[in-house]
Amino acid sequence: MMKTVVALLAIIGTAVALECFVCNSHEDQACADEFQVNSTALQNAFIKTCEEKENQTPFCRKMRMDIEVVYQNNEIRILRDCGYERREGRECYQKRSDDYIVDVCQCDEDLCNGAPSLSLAPLLALALPFFARFL
Repeated sequence: MMKTVVALLAIIGTAVALECFVCNSHEDQACADEFQVNSTALQNAFIKTCEEKENQTPFCRKMRMDIEVVYQNNEIRILRDCGYERREGRECYQKRSDDYIVDVCQCDEDLCNGAPSLSLAPLLALALPFFARFL
């Protein structure tokens, strides 16, 4: 009986663990928006299991930062990581200041933060019924 309980807890523990891509394009250009999610090398380098924190359920997050650099062109950085403090209400949102714009998308499935633009997914889902009429 005890072996069954331990085996069951091991299965539940693995099912709850969330895997996300964790990287920063400022440190490694392979993390940029031309991200190859099916690349074995990138998967080995960037896939991490989000740690469980007390009273916080992890989620995957992707941030696209458009940073205005004085006397240079704007710099775009992509940050993919595990998040713990969710912004309620929307899957994607934007933060702005005088010298940067940050687009943030949060999701709950394994490796969901590998998409080039998570913010387009809701728009495409809304537009699908419209285009289905013409097929």
